[in-house]
Amino acid sequence: MTVLVLDCDGVVLTGHPDGGRWDKDIERDFGMRPELLQARFFRAHWRRIEVGHADLFEVLEEVWPELGARGTARAFVDYWFASDSRRNHEVLALVDAWRARGRTAHLATVQEHHRARYIWETLALGNHFDALHYSAALGCAKPDASFYGAVQSRLPGAAPADVVFLDDLEKNVDAANAFGWRARLFRSVEDLRAAIDEAG
Repeated sequence: MTVLVLDCDGVVLTGHPDGGRWDKDIERDFGMRPELLQARFFRAHWRRIEVGHADLFEVLEEVWPELGARGTARAFVDYWFASDSRRNHEVLALVDAWRARGRTAHLATVQEHHRARYIWETLALGNHFDALHYSAALGCAKPDASFYGAVQSRLPGAAPADVVFLDDLEKNVDAANAFGWRARLFRSVEDLRAAIDEAG
């Protein structure tokens, strides 16, 4: 039976609840320059965090004094998660209809542990998907082939050709297709609709 697998950010979640990037107001709200956050935190440490080799809060607490920000690192993470939480309700409606037909839908996403828990529980994506497969729990990230293999091993009874996958990054789509999934680029809800129609 066909299994639907979706990326999260850029597909199911689309940034700030008011539109745009989640970090668009951090200089106003925390006195922090986005480019400094990217350089000192994300580019320097994110790869270890996203595959579960380091903890988000521990690393951010270490670099926080370098960022010249107001407030605390934990308050910033709360702000970050809430600012990156816009749900694509059209996508979720299609997923719900898919599952109502007795089929399964999964998330396969690059996340660290804390945000994975946030999107599954606080944003209630657990009400719409059968399982969440994320990089920090798997120890690998897209577009590495090991990521797709790890997710595949958690889809009992499904062969790679049974998996319909949508992601908003072309490199991830290419890697998924190379693995044997039926992957396509997500640009709008119409791409998901077409994939579901094609799956039958």
